[in-house]
Amino acid sequence: MVGSRTVKTLIALLVAMTIGSAALMLLEKAPIRPPITHLAAIDSAAGGVSDLVIGTEAPLKRGRWRNILIHTSAEGLDPQRECHFIVSGQPGPDGLFLRATDLWESQREGNHGFLPVHNYNADSIGVFVEGDFANQAPNRKQFQALLELVRTLQQACGVTSERVYLYSHIDPRSGSPGPAFPAEEFKDGLLRPTR
Repeated sequence: MVGSRTVKTLIALLVAMTIGSAALMLLEKAPIRPPITHLAAIDSAAGGVSDLVIGTEAPLKRGRWRNILIHTSAEGLDPQRECHFIVSGQPGPDGLFLRATDLWESQREGNHGFLPVHNYNADSIGVFVEGDFANQAPNRKQFQALLELVRTLQQACGVTSERVYLYSHIDPRSGSPGPAFPAEEFKDGLLRPTR
């Protein structure tokens, strides 16, 4: 017959496993999806948005980039030196509204989001949208280019929609991108995780 000491040990083990399993279920998050290594070109001009994102000079550091921050001209940033991408109000000679800066090409951190609570420069992609949207929204082509870029970055780097921020989300004092920016439409256009 089984001794009382063995029974007590088995019961203690069963209780510990039950509590441990419950704790793990409470801490469970969405599964980590591997980054997509090949993206179909979204725009045929100059290789498209995907080539702009994944065709960097230095190897793409997918695991480094955890957030995407959207900035505008209202903040007074120097986008070439502080952000990773620029979304112009007018198309460039290649027909694209988008440009990657040297920071993105070399996969270096920007200088666009240091706050006392978190250094967003270290792990965030800075996207600069030309314009001050206090009174007027971006034009449709600029807005669509922004959405295409952000969705492509989400795919390439595994950034969830909850980690795509307008700058005013992390620093409410800034007011950027401004009240005329279509924030709800932008939020609705982001990629959502599928289960």
